[in-house]
Amino acid sequence: MYIDLKGFTAFITGGSSGMGFEMARELLSHGATVVIAARGRDRLENARKQLAEQGYDVYAIPMDVRDEQSVDHAARWYAEHFDHLDMLVNNAGVGNNTPGMESENPERPFYHIPVSAFRTIMETNFLGYFLVSRAFVPMMVRKGKGRIVNVSTSTSTMTRKGSIPYGPSRAASEAMSVSLSEELWDAGITVNVICPGGVTDTAMTTPAMKAAHQRKQHPILPPDIMNPVILFLASPASEGITGEKIIGKEFEKWLKEKGINYHCESFPITLE
Repeated sequence: MYIDLKGFTAFITGGSSGMGFEMARELLSHGATVVIAARGRDRLENARKQLAEQGYDVYAIPMDVRDEQSVDHAARWYAEHFDHLDMLVNNAGVGNNTPGMESENPERPFYHIPVSAFRTIMETNFLGYFLVSRAFVPMMVRKGKGRIVNVSTSTSTMTRKGSIPYGPSRAASEAMSVSLSEELWDAGITVNVICPGGVTDTAMTTPAMKAAHQRKQHPILPPDIMNPVILFLASPASEGITGEKIIGKEFEKWLKEKGINYHCESFPITLE
């Protein structure tokens, strides 16, 4: 079955690279209209051009998820250009690629973490999800439907040694996601969390982290690991599913556990 997303609109933060870019391309390849947002104007424009050259209906708006005015400006721009929003993907995130956090050193005491780095990570991964949702979800409420997807990390990462502040920032965003799934249910809006399920080849994974995993012979996941999941959550097959956490590398297992028959040309699942 081909999943036709013509007329479907999505707004993806952190869409200029990594998983955000790949998820945008996946939705676009099925006919969706996608707006990608990110801080770096040049990289954002290069990403938009790359997708547009493939014939996709893609737009771009510079936005800093940590800045209320920047987010509100992007929301106003969106409302001026589109009359509805089907999916909001809160994907923009930072971790050990933040200045002051470049090296992966689990032995470093938390009190050696620069306050500036702690603040940047919390404001991007937690406050940013709140600010973007706060600005864009009212459009969904007015239409009586919508889908929010919040990108997170593995549960074990949230509390393991050396995870501060990245792990706690993701734990906070997940707690907020659960709360939002309850609050927005009557408004016809679903809220789900997704994560790759391991270290992924994106800008957040520093060269030091990659080297450490390669030494331990731990696999590094590709940036398109979430593509089957985001397509599923955009499809009619996910109607009514909310409050879930779906792990990219365990997607097939999750579908079978939930008893969901999901068929598309790139990810056929048939339950026995």
